[in-house]
Amino acid sequence: MSSVSDYLGLMQYRIVALLVLSSVAGFVIANGLNGAGALRGLALVVLAVAVSGAGAELLNKVLEIDIDRKMKRTMNRASARGRINKTHGLAHGIILSAAGILLGYAVNVLTAAMVFLGIFFYIVIYTIWLKRRSRFSIIIGGLAGSFCVWAGVTAASGTIALPGFVLGLLVLLWIPGHIWSFAMRYRKDYIKAGVPMLTAVESKKTGARVISAFNIVMAAFSVYLAVFLGAYYAVIIVIPLALSLYLSFKTMVNSSAAWTLFKFSSVYLAFAFLGVIVAGIA
Repeated sequence: MSSVSDYLGLMQYRIVALLVLSSVAGFVIANGLNGAGALRGLALVVLAVAVSGAGAELLNKVLEIDIDRKMKRTMNRASARGRINKTHGLAHGIILSAAGILLGYAVNVLTAAMVFLGIFFYIVIYTIWLKRRSRFSIIIGGLAGSFCVWAGVTAASGTIALPGFVLGLLVLLWIPGHIWSFAMRYRKDYIKAGVPMLTAVESKKTGARVISAFNIVMAAFSVYLAVFLGAYYAVIIVIPLALSLYLSFKTMVNSSAAWTLFKFSSVYLAFAFLGVIVAGIA
């Protein structure tokens, strides 16, 4: 029998929380919480991203039951253990995703489109199409994270200006290094499940180089954002960014550092969003 805790466990609340923070940063970089309707728009887009993110994570876990059963780290998930009926899980995921799109529509059509595209890229492009076929799947699939940022941007301004667009690209460049660092630690799991993640099928040395390359480009986008956001953002981001680059290069020397890089990468991105928010409302 499935339970509420089983469903909540599959919705990956930590990931959803980071997605919500990204949408807040997108909203602030586009608007700075100015205007009478700002708080309403922000509340709606936060709900839209939270609900659709939870729905998309649930759909992802249900669609990957066969993969999860082969991986040691995921074989005990409620979906993999059969505690959640696949049909019911899909239905709940679709309902939550649709609710997120409707909440986006309550802001404006473009925000609804961003929420929809985030779900579409994560579930259809990444989960169903690319993940089992391409070692580069996460590069395109990572656009799902960018659309969460752009949902916040469009909710605030009804368009996507350059600063908001760059913030979305920063997320796109962050995701491969984050996921590939994780996959480097669980190489055997990915190989066993037949998922050709780049750092699982390439040598550790090659994987570390690719991770570092992406993180260097990501760092350049982080620095470029300071042109728009100024000193508050720069002060908040400088140490986390330096540590991220240090761990990237350390991974090239010793691949075991990839796990530390993976764990810290979420901290870095949270600081980046925090820097955007502080600079936008200061």
